[in-house]
Amino acid sequence: MNHLFVTGGILLAAAPGAAIPTIADVPALAAAAITRRVDVPMSNIHISSAKPSTRMPGFVVCGIVDEQSADGDKNERFFVVIPGDFAILDRDGSKLVDTYWSANQCK
Repeated sequence: MNHLFVTGGILLAAAPGAAIPTIADVPALAAAAITRRVDVPMSNIHISSAKPSTRMPGFVVCGIVDEQSADGDKNERFFVVIPGDFAILDRDGSKLVDTYWSANQCK
């Protein structure tokens, strides 16, 4: 952080950071957040809803991950917050995912 001294006080100026994501960036950022949690190809991540959040700055994303397992195919719901890459999956608690899906009108 750069510090600039001004008569009578200190002015703090933030260093430039990453650009704020746009809705066009959201699907790729959400998929990247999911692939960090679950080892699946990007093609197995299906986004059902991506929209600006009404409760916090940024975007919310809901969708399904298709996973191949020894027991057969498994679909798992997810919820992601962008920016921040906060991602929860059914394995973290289906009631938790239900809560986020309901609060954000996911389908």
